[in-house]
Amino acid sequence: MTQDDERSKRKLEEEALKGVAAETVQRYGSADKQHYVAYTGVDNETGQRLVKGLKDISKSKINPEYRSQNIKQQAGFAAEVKSVARKNAQNIIEGKGNRFTRTDDIGRVNDPLADLVEIASDGTVISGTASQMKFVGRSPEDLLEKLNSAKYQKYIDAKEILDIADDDFEALLGKNGKSGIIDEKIKALQNQADQAKKLGKDQVAGQKEAQIEKYEYIKKKLRKSGLTREEAIDARLHSVVSTAKDVTKIANEAGVGQAKIGAGITGSLSLVRNVVACIKGDKTPEEAALAVAEDTGRGAAVSYVSAFSGSVIKGAMQNSESGFVKSLSKSNLATTLVTTTVDVGKTLHRYFGGDITGTQCIEELGQQGVGEIGSAMFSTMGVSLASSMAPIGAASAKVFAYSAVGGLIGATLGYTAAIACYQELAAALKEAELAREERIRIEKECAEAVAMIRQYRQEMNDMVSEYMTEHIQTFNQGFLEMDKAIAEQDINGFIRGNASIQELLGKEVRFRTQEEFDAFMESDMALKL
Repeated sequence: MTQDDERSKRKLEEEALKGVAAETVQRYGSADKQHYVAYTGVDNETGQRLVKGLKDISKSKINPEYRSQNIKQQAGFAAEVKSVARKNAQNIIEGKGNRFTRTDDIGRVNDPLADLVEIASDGTVISGTASQMKFVGRSPEDLLEKLNSAKYQKYIDAKEILDIADDDFEALLGKNGKSGIIDEKIKALQNQADQAKKLGKDQVAGQKEAQIEKYEYIKKKLRKSGLTREEAIDARLHSVVSTAKDVTKIANEAGVGQAKIGAGITGSLSLVRNVVACIKGDKTPEEAALAVAEDTGRGAAVSYVSAFSGSVIKGAMQNSESGFVKSLSKSNLATTLVTTTVDVGKTLHRYFGGDITGTQCIEELGQQGVGEIGSAMFSTMGVSLASSMAPIGAASAKVFAYSAVGGLIGATLGYTAAIACYQELAAALKEAELAREERIRIEKECAEAVAMIRQYRQEMNDMVSEYMTEHIQTFNQGFLEMDKAIAEQDINGFIRGNASIQELLGKEVRFRTQEEFDAFMESDMALKL
C-alpha cells in the first residue's frame, strides 16, 4: 500500500469516527445549549424568556458602601440560574425528560417559599419538588445557624428541599466517611441530653432531643445546588467566563466518552488490518503491534475533537436567533455534518451566510470526506480482507462477490450525499418559517440536488448493469459445475469449475486435473494463494 493510499484510508476512518460521534454531539450539544440560555436569558428554541439571565445579572447595580453584600445577594440569583442550567444539562445527558426551572420564570415571581421546581415532560410542576436556595451566611457554620433560626422556620414547616452550595453541603454533612458539622452537633446534643437525664433534668433533656430532631430533619432536606459559593460569585462577576467553563466541561465530557468509543473502533479495525499484514508478511509482529497502538491513539484523539467541538457548535446552533439555523440543529444534517468540526464548520458558515449554494456545499463536504464512511467501512476493509485472506475455490468466489459489492458502495457517495441534503432542505421548508428570499434559494437548491440525484443514480445503475452482464454468467456456470461435481464425486469436474472462476478473477491456473495437482504438489514450485 502506497503512502497516499494509507493517508486516504486514515482520512476515511477519521471521517467514520466523526460520524459515529453524531449521537453524542446531539445529546451533549443540547446540554450545552442550557448554558447559552442561562447566559443570554432567552431560549430561542422554545421562545421562553427568563426574568434575568447571567448577562443581565452581571449588569446589576452595586452600592459602593455595600459592595460585598450586594455581590453576595446577586450571586444568589446567579446561583439559581446556574443551578437550573446544570441540572437540566445533566438530565439531558442522562436522557431524562424532566426539567428544572426558577419559579420566577414560570410566572411565580418572588414566591415566598420556592425558588426552583421540577417540571415533567408534559409541562406540569411535579409535586414535592419545590426547593428554596440558600447561599447565605459567612461560613457553613453560620449557614446552619441561620437554617436553625426562627426566621427560617417557615421553610422547615413547608417541608421543602433546601438547596445549598456544594462546599457547604460537604462541610455540613461530611465527605469521604468523615462526620460533618451537623453530625458533630447532634453528637454533642445527645451527650448533653444523656447527662441531663442522669441528673433528672427531663425538661432540659427534652429540649436537647427536640434540637436533635430538628437537625436531623434539616440534614434530610439539604441538597447540593450543583455549584459552590465561589462559582456563584464567579457567575455574578464573570458571567461570560463562567458560561464558557460550563460549556467546555460538558464538551470535554462528551470528548472523553467518545474517545473511548473511537479508540475501540479504530483499535479493532487496525488489529484486523495489521493481522492481515502479518499474514502477508508485509509487517513483523512488533511493527503491527506498534501500528495498532498508534492507530488506537489517533482514533481516540479524532473522536475527542469531533465530540468536543461538535457539541459546542451544535448547542450554539440550537439557541441561534436564526430560525433556519435552529431548524438545522434538529435535523440529521446538523447531527451529521457538525461532527466534522473545523473544515465543515467553515463550509457551513459560508453556506448559512449565502456565500455558496447548496450544491457547492455538498461538493465541498464530499471533498472533506463526509459520506465516505460507508465506502471506507465496506470497500476499503472488505476488499482488503477478501483479497488477502480468501482461499481459492467456491468460497473465494463468494468473498469476491461481497468485495465487489463493497466497492460498488463507493459509487453511491454522491447519490447518498445529494439525497441527504435534499431531504434536509425539503424538511427545512416545512418546519422553519423562512423569509421569502430564503425560501426561493432553498427551492432552487432542492432542484439542483434532484438533478444530482438523477445523475448519480444513473451512474450507479450503469456500473451495476455492466458488472452483472460481464461476470454473473461465468460465476453461475462455475458454481453449477462445482455443485454437479460434488454430487457426482467428480474431482476433475470440481477443479475445472474452480479454474474457470480463477481465470475470471485474473488468477494463474496452476492445475486443471487431479493428476496435474499431484504433479504440482510434488514439484519444487511455490504454492501462492
